[in-house]
Amino acid sequence: MAELRRVITQAGGNLLASVALFDEYRGETVPAGKRSLAFRLVYRASDRTLTDGDIEPVHQHVREALMEKFGVSLRS
Repeated sequence: MAELRRVITQAGGNLLASVALFDEYRGETVPAGKRSLAFRLVYRASDRTLTDGDIEPVHQHVREALMEKFGVSLRS
């Protein structure tokens, strides 16, 4: 789990204020030996209100880093 957070934090850069795991699921809808994890990422800038245009490229970079490093399958 710590390695996932480290990759998310590194990929999120200066705009990523916090990362928190809020759900972990293992069950029928998740393949055997796998788990579904949900993280809450909070983006913040001290000098301005962030827009979707500010966040989307950073969030996409986080997604790509997770897919590259861990081979994750993303649901959203």
